[in-house]
Amino acid sequence: MNKHKKSLQEIAGIIKSSQKFFIAGHLKPDGDTIGTALALKSLLARMGKEPHVFSKEPVPSNMLFLPGARDIKIRDKVTGVFDCAIILESVSLERMGSLIELSQADKVINIDHHATFTNFGHVNYIDSTASSSAEQLYIIFKQLNKKPTAAEAECLYAGLVTDTGKFQHSNASPSALAMASELIKAGVKPFRLYDRIYANKTPCSLRLLGLALNSLKISKGGQIACMRITRQMFKNAGASVNDTEEIINYCMMMPEIKIGVLSRENPGGARNDIKISLRSRGFDVSEFARHYGGGGHRNASGFSLKGNIASVEEKIIAKLSKAVEK
Repeated sequence: MNKHKKSLQEIAGIIKSSQKFFIAGHLKPDGDTIGTALALKSLLARMGKEPHVFSKEPVPSNMLFLPGARDIKIRDKVTGVFDCAIILESVSLERMGSLIELSQADKVINIDHHATFTNFGHVNYIDSTASSSAEQLYIIFKQLNKKPTAAEAECLYAGLVTDTGKFQHSNASPSALAMASELIKAGVKPFRLYDRIYANKTPCSLRLLGLALNSLKISKGGQIACMRITRQMFKNAGASVNDTEEIINYCMMMPEIKIGVLSRENPGGARNDIKISLRSRGFDVSEFARHYGGGGHRNASGFSLKGNIASVEEKIIAKLSKAVEK
């Protein structure tokens, strides 16, 4: 925290002196982006501010239970001006969906915990040791001498539990677990949130999981597991992109696997737009993803490539196999 003392002080000062706020996170919003944005909105409203949360893409169905989630404004472009724009875990404005231009806000606060980042804000609070944006916001709460309400704690916990993979990823640090303890004291019921976030699979999502598992292949060296999801699979399962969450994690359920790869076609866009999701143990996939214009965490990253899904998959597996051998 001492390392970021200046940034935190500047953020607190901007929050106190600003009135109208723009809040948004990255495209394909996840539990951390949504939970952090909603907790921040609630905090600012309690302080007498005028916060607005935007997203270019819809809120995932398993996050709609969070307080205020249905009030998030889905927009292609946001007009107007703001005293302050707070942008969460986005390497650039493009990653946020280019909802606004920097000129639309007097001050821009950039909050990110990924190893891949750019300093596009007036204040850049970048901490790659933080488990999540939720943990960064929790520190901002402390900087402002504010304790989370029960509803805010629930939103923060949703961000924390999803970005740590239910506290199974390497970013489940002592500070993350200490934060979870404090949020439980503030009123969070972990079993309730688990049911709302994870135990809510639809028949379509389970059918898609079955099709993906049926595509499972293990690399020749036995260290890389690969699955794919084609447009035809989406159609056969009656599923959407939101139903792909967690599928990649099944690659890592075999103890000998070092890297899991999920190749996915875009069901609603160009057939040759292939999304690659990576998971790992003992290998930095964020560095690999950065080479292709993507990024993320050391053990969970992704990027997109153009091409046929089979050829893209073959290319990536070959590159990863050489990287693992090194």
